[in-house]
Amino acid sequence: MDFPDLPFLRTFVAVYEARSVTAASARLHRTQPTVSYQLRRLEETLGAPLFERRSARLVPTPVADRLFRFLGGFARDVQAVLQGEEADRPLELAAVSGFGRYVLFPKLLAEEGPRRGLTLRYPSADDVFRQVLEGQVDVGFTYRATVHPRLVLTPVYEEKLVLVAGAAWARRLRAQEDFQDVPLVTYDEGDYVMGRWLGHHFGRRHPRWFSTAHFEELEEVLAWVGSGHGVAVVPDFCVAPGRGLKVVGWGKAALTNTVHAVQRTHAPVRPAVAELLERLRGLTS
Repeated sequence: MDFPDLPFLRTFVAVYEARSVTAASARLHRTQPTVSYQLRRLEETLGAPLFERRSARLVPTPVADRLFRFLGGFARDVQAVLQGEEADRPLELAAVSGFGRYVLFPKLLAEEGPRRGLTLRYPSADDVFRQVLEGQVDVGFTYRATVHPRLVLTPVYEEKLVLVAGAAWARRLRAQEDFQDVPLVTYDEGDYVMGRWLGHHFGRRHPRWFSTAHFEELEEVLAWVGSGHGVAVVPDFCVAPGRGLKVVGWGKAALTNTVHAVQRTHAPVRPAVAELLERLRGLTS
């Protein structure tokens, strides 16, 4: 099978993202018949349909989903470089919510100079990797490392993981051996954090604990703990004064966790991304 011409791949990416030939035509500055023709040629080359029409939208087939994942943003990157769009294109970011809300967003908000277009999403760690691979974002940020031939991970920030409690629970947990049958407030993405913290303090013989409440985001976790309903393991940057929270420590060295910037291998280097990563590396937790 011959490899499809690059313009057809660029057309496919535009249609896949827009789910519409009309919208893709406007984005590509081409006529609808031209886009439809290139899409048909690509389907003929692949020997399989790429979209099904349902009502007014195009629904990708499994072949289209696999092709889009394989491209990993390559076609859109090339299009942006050839058309000189890199400088003007909005900066698109994805970050796990703790780092995104408490570190990345404040840094972006404090930026001096003219504001560029910006999109900031808070997906799960797995979705950060997926969105980077699919070219939906310029760079992602996650605490979880991975090895992938089409991804480059760069350490940009060191956070500390701490045990927080209200005043009453802080008094009960003055010594490490007091950590038994403890009610933990858990949250989405918290399994990795909790597992690392327990291993750091107790090795493989974890003490007994139970989940007393579970929330999607850290804001609710901190409010629940501050009201005296258990304890939680969280990044230290979200423990602000005035929440009724105390950091429980037993004299052991703090557990650090690396936050990585995730980019596609060989993706064009955007100056805005390089500047942001450099500023983040200058921060300390």
